[in-house]
Formats: sequence, C-alpha cells, structure tokens
Amino acid sequence: MKSIFTQLAAATLSFAMLTLPVRGFAQTATSVKTAPNEAAIAGFGGYAGLMKINLDLVARLKTNALIGKLFADTDAPRLAGLLSDQFCELLGGGCKYTGNDMRAAHQGMGIKTHHFNALAEELQLAMDAAGVSQSEQFRLIAKLAPMKRDINERPE
Repeated sequence: MKSIFTQLAAATLSFAMLTLPVRGFAQTATSVKTAPNEAAIAGFGGYAGLMKINLDLVARLKTNALIGKLFADTDAPRLAGLLSDQFCELLGGGCKYTGNDMRAAHQGMGIKTHHFNALAEELQLAMDAAGVSQSEQFRLIAKLAPMKRDINERPE
C-alpha cells in the first residue's frame, strides 16, 4: 500500500511545491490561521497542524537527494502556506487555495513517476512525524491523487 500512497501523494504535492507565481494570499509560518471548518482537518491538527506538516515536508524536500534541487530556492513558509491552504480546501476545511493549477505549474518540467514517489515518501514521513493516522493520510492522498495526470509529463 505504500507504493500506492507514494504515487498518489507525490502527484498532488508536486504541484503545489513547484508552483512558482501565485495569485492572492500566501500563509506564512509565523501567522496564526484557523480554517472555517477546523473539524474537517482535526485529524491533521487543524490548520496549525497542516502548517507544521508542510513546513516539515518542505524541509525534507530540500534535502532529498533526488528532488532537492527542485526546492533549493523555495521560500519554505510561503510554500508551506500554499500547501496548507490547498490541503485544507481539499479536506473540506473551508480554506481557499489561490496557487496556480497543476498543469500550468509543472508544464515543461519533465516530472516523472520516480519524482512523484520521492515527494510522496517525504509527505508520508512528515505526516507520520506529526502523528497523523493512516486513515487520515489516505483521506488526503485520495484527494490529491487525481492531480497526478496534470503533473506527470513522462510516466515511467
């Protein structure tokens, strides 16, 4: 099941991570934000928990041997905020994601399945470190999975 989880997680996260220009609000690591429907994301520790997970995720991505170079110059708090907004919206927390769509953000990057897998593994580790249950992890991954087809340009 980890390989399915890995493929699904990587697809969605890759999008938000590699999104360059954004329209609108980006959450910072120091600001305190709650979701309109915190109950929908309670299994992730609410909005603050999503932010913690995503800050950890971005730090992990920056040091990943396979994909770290893609995140070397990434503004970690900004990216973590975009991911937190995206995850919150997908999970029904009532947040609004304002980043670029997946296809536009990743066009021409040559993202392959092994890149997705590396990202997904880092997401899983970040969620594990935060104590997120497997069922909650799978709930998020199921929401992220459909984005893979817009990101993965060259399947292996």
